[in-house]
Amino acid sequence: MEYDGDQEYGISKLPDEIVISILRRIPMKEAARTSVLSRRWKSLWTLCPRLELDGSIKNFHYLTKVKGKDYCQSDRDIESGGFINWVNHVLESCHAHAHAHALDEFKVGFGLHDQFRPEIDKWVRFAFEKKVKRFELDFSWSFGGVITCDPYSYHLSLQALKIPSSTCISTISLTSLILKQVNVSDETLETLLLNSPFLECLCVGGSTSLIHLRVVGPSLCLKYLQVIQCPDLKSLQLDAPNLLSLKYIGPEITIPFINIPNLVELGIGGNYLPCFARNLPMLSPSNFSQLRKLALSTTSSSSITRDDIERSEHPILSQLKQLELNVIAFDDDDFLHYCPLIEACTSLNTLALQLTISNCKDTTTREVRRRNKCLHPSLRVVQVTGFVGQTADTELCIYLIENAIMLDKIIIDPCHLAYRGTPHEEDFIEMVKQGRECAEQLRSKYSLGDKLVIL
Repeated sequence: MEYDGDQEYGISKLPDEIVISILRRIPMKEAARTSVLSRRWKSLWTLCPRLELDGSIKNFHYLTKVKGKDYCQSDRDIESGGFINWVNHVLESCHAHAHAHALDEFKVGFGLHDQFRPEIDKWVRFAFEKKVKRFELDFSWSFGGVITCDPYSYHLSLQALKIPSSTCISTISLTSLILKQVNVSDETLETLLLNSPFLECLCVGGSTSLIHLRVVGPSLCLKYLQVIQCPDLKSLQLDAPNLLSLKYIGPEITIPFINIPNLVELGIGGNYLPCFARNLPMLSPSNFSQLRKLALSTTSSSSITRDDIERSEHPILSQLKQLELNVIAFDDDDFLHYCPLIEACTSLNTLALQLTISNCKDTTTREVRRRNKCLHPSLRVVQVTGFVGQTADTELCIYLIENAIMLDKIIIDPCHLAYRGTPHEEDFIEMVKQGRECAEQLRSKYSLGDKLVIL
């Protein structure tokens, strides 16, 4: 029998609504490939309410692994041009076939600068005309969303959004807004907040245009807020009674922690961290009555001093159930430096350590140090990600094993966090092997048995 490309078999007999429901559950690129099956399938994928246009992995691999030392700006321009043409082609297909259906999600991920603003503005208008709910622009060049500060990053304007001004209130369907490596001004962001009564998640990273951020409003239902590496930011004003999670990493600024009664999770890092640590004893526990998780991102240059933790009691710390420390270490830093902080969290159940060690070759000859015993009465689960078996991370694990008397599980994940999920991950196979061997030695020495899980 002769094959008929338009004859329907199996799944093709299903109604469009069911086929679209299936297509929306697979990656967009895979859904788009179904367009070759028949004339009926040619445009079905364009009806999927989710567009994820992410070329960051491919771009990072090409420029770092394929081109390597031969990489130059022209290579980046060629890759950018190809990505822009692909996005334009996808959106033209959607324009031609999708009519007026709304978008649940629109995401663009690629290292693009402001020189491509006319094209990016068109993408933004497309998404907002489709009444997008979850909108994300990630123009960070490094794979994994590492955010830097670049005045030449794409500038998101009110003109691109087609919102007249902050005095003209219209309803935008946004529930999530994520802007990474995007320059957005105070006025633009406040206008978006004013016009987005359903917005629950806001993330801004790498904006050099943000100066005074006000997250306020009587109808604000924002639950999750992240502000990361905005170098010229001077203040963050919060009036967000529904806020559950706040993450701020960046310069030292003014943050009055006042009207956030439902805050459950707080993340602090960058140059603001020492200021936060100094002011911790002066923060009112009543403003943090629901706080259960604290995440601190720290480096040697912005770490917490022993005096910051030891000089007084901390009722806010004593109520925490989860503590997360993201530590970027140089050479063989002293991780025991953070023990007073752990000890101050007397109700802690879970401790997560994410360690990034810049120099994975331990050239020191010092002996493993031991801190004076300070038994922790409630700590049950410890997870150490980025363990490489250096003196610094080994002695911290020993401290936790010896002092967490209720410990049920210690999970060790040997890896180099800075390169996890990137094409360079394979370059650290030997380092990961060393980390696993050292973890096995801890299992044997301390009779940990099934308590120790090595990933």
